[in-house]
Amino acid sequence: MKRLLVFLLLLQIFLVYSQNDRFIYEVHYKKDSTNVEMINENYNLDVNPEGITYYNRIYYINDSIYNNTKHYGFKGYRLTSFLSHKNKNSFYENYEYIGDVNFYKIDESVDMQWKILDSTKSINELKLQKAETNFGGRKWVAWFAQEIPISYGPYKFNGLPGLIVELYDTRKNYVFKLIKNEKTPKNYESFTLSGIKAKAIITNYKKLNNLKLELYQSPFKYVFNGGLSIPEGKKLQLEDGTILTKEQLKPAEKNERIKIKSFNNPLELDKAIIYPN
Repeated sequence: MKRLLVFLLLLQIFLVYSQNDRFIYEVHYKKDSTNVEMINENYNLDVNPEGITYYNRIYYINDSIYNNTKHYGFKGYRLTSFLSHKNKNSFYENYEYIGDVNFYKIDESVDMQWKILDSTKSINELKLQKAETNFGGRKWVAWFAQEIPISYGPYKFNGLPGLIVELYDTRKNYVFKLIKNEKTPKNYESFTLSGIKAKAIITNYKKLNNLKLELYQSPFKYVFNGGLSIPEGKKLQLEDGTILTKEQLKPAEKNERIKIKSFNNPLELDKAIIYPN
């Protein structure tokens, strides 16, 4: 039954593909390389004639809830990094969230050198071909479908003669699987992402890394410096669900540094921050 369901989903993708599509990837990854636990999330790859946007599906859920209720946010909603790419440009627009009150925009060229292999496999009637590349300090294996003529895949992976259906690094720290296809309205753009883009601060990786180190030294600096105010009687909820009063922030810094340091396994391993002891 599971094989049949996967086949029907992928067959639907092939039959209804147009220039305004959303491809949904199930992503399994290790946030901490020393931990066996895998985190599971879904990401959207929105494709239109101008380019692509890749983002956590929680933004789509937030948009949907707001359209129906006019309320912003929901339990489990959080800010995460995302990216976009215009076909006419050679670079990706990375919108990086590092845990403070701002998003930071970095433009970056991504030129992947693929080795396309003779190996093929089929998910029932959908033929996939194997390819390999080195990117971000990892070796990657991709299975792409030439029947779906889109030269993109999850995250920044691009340049193959067909949509990437499966992708993983050789240590299986990051695994992407295409699970669903949806249609999007012409010229669709997430209002949540649009608002973030408008306020993003332009920077580069060197400056961003310095900001990450500053945030490690003072995890709640955005509260202490007035960047985020906590009204009297209110509390701050952290990404892991921890709830703190303003008075509890300073004593909680040590534990927050431990949590920041445990994220030692980013997708682009060669961009991992080396935090002080």
